[in-house]
Amino acid sequence: MINNSAIDVATGLFFIYALYSLLTTTLTELIASFINQRGLVLKMGIERMLDNDKPKDSEVKLSSIFFEKPEIKYLKAKTLGFTRFPSYLKPNTFVSTLLDTLGFVNPNSTDLASVRNGLDPNNETHKVLINLIDRANNNVDQFKILAEEWFNETMDRVSGWYKRYNQVITFFVGALLAFSLNINSVEIAKILSNDKDTRIAMVEATSNYMASLQETSDSLVDKKSLEELNKEVKLLIQETQKVNSLMSLPYPWLKSNENKVSWLSYIFGCLITTIALSLGSPFWFDLLSKIIKLRSSGNQEKTTKTSPPQKSTAS
Repeated sequence: MINNSAIDVATGLFFIYALYSLLTTTLTELIASFINQRGLVLKMGIERMLDNDKPKDSEVKLSSIFFEKPEIKYLKAKTLGFTRFPSYLKPNTFVSTLLDTLGFVNPNSTDLASVRNGLDPNNETHKVLINLIDRANNNVDQFKILAEEWFNETMDRVSGWYKRYNQVITFFVGALLAFSLNINSVEIAKILSNDKDTRIAMVEATSNYMASLQETSDSLVDKKSLEELNKEVKLLIQETQKVNSLMSLPYPWLKSNENKVSWLSYIFGCLITTIALSLGSPFWFDLLSKIIKLRSSGNQEKTTKTSPPQKSTAS
């Protein structure tokens, strides 16, 4: 037999995780857009491809020449006095700029022998380029195909770097929200377990939000506009304020509060929340969808408490 009270507690707790993890994801993307994280990681990936780990003092970095070529230079933008590297580069743009960087400027020639002769076999990066030219039999068209494959493989690793950097930012943003807003999982679970009206109100808020939800945080990855992200943050803050109004969690330093909470509970509870938020909102929304279906299969508690206002649908 299904324990509806336990499921309702889980529903309320997971809804808080889903909502705040969505806010965390949005803030993370906002920070990434502001600091041009995608562009910085892409730039780092290209530097990794074209430069030696330990260049000689007299050695001119290929990446420095590459970034100053018109095809790349004019893709950069200036915002608030800072130069922002493009967040995306087409493989064919990379290859054509690479050939220009290597001194291949004759569009009527298909032979890369002159380029190969200008490369230093003692230079690690040059070794890679020499290998590509040899595999292409000095043919420009074949070299372009191999160089694009090299670029795409590197970009796959760059995507992994970006995700790892984002995970670090997400964790710290989640910690900031959890500890500053006192999203104490331990105390939230206690309140939902002991207060029937709050528990049912939270479940109703969850149902209303899930019914009106048009999209999850997956769409945030495609958003490039800081203005769009700012609007998303404001909407989510409004939604979290509705949830916060359902319960009042005590801080450990407020000794006058009737429901005192220990520092251990505060730190442990907020740390649990931080870890939960770092899992991402798609995880929690998917889990919420399943648990709501499970809950609907059993008898549900009733309450006479006024339902919280529904979330307004935002496009």
